[in-house]
Amino acid sequence: MKLSIGIGFVLISLGLISLCYFLNFEIFFNQILGLFFILSGLFFAYLGLKFIFAYSNYNRLIKKGFKVKAHITEIKRTLLGEGNLPDYVIEVFYKHPDNQKIYHTEFEYFGDVNSNNLLKKGKEVDILIDPQDPENIYYESL
Repeated sequence: MKLSIGIGFVLISLGLISLCYFLNFEIFFNQILGLFFILSGLFFAYLGLKFIFAYSNYNRLIKKGFKVKAHITEIKRTLLGEGNLPDYVIEVFYKHPDNQKIYHTEFEYFGDVNSNNLLKKGKEVDILIDPQDPENIYYESL
């Protein structure tokens, strides 16, 4: 989905910028209109590239990320809440599979911890480690 949105935004930006090339901008109003088209084209290009890079980063993580077990040390409730589902910050520690270094970090959980039997203090959960930055972890009911 992110890839198709990104490609769509890039195509819109190319269309807006090429429209500026084919229009005749001799009078002041048309020059302002052309500037608007160019700026909106650049904005759509920025959004499109942002979505494409997010998709490629997600794809890289799924293909090359390390799946390890993390031990839950603490579960803290945040001040933010979304509807009836409170947000939690879960602190974990895990051992990197390559260098055996122990990392202590946290991730956000959007849901109710009380209804999830896997997320209890002292239990272990499956996480994905980003191979480029082991401090970044991803948890999503793997």
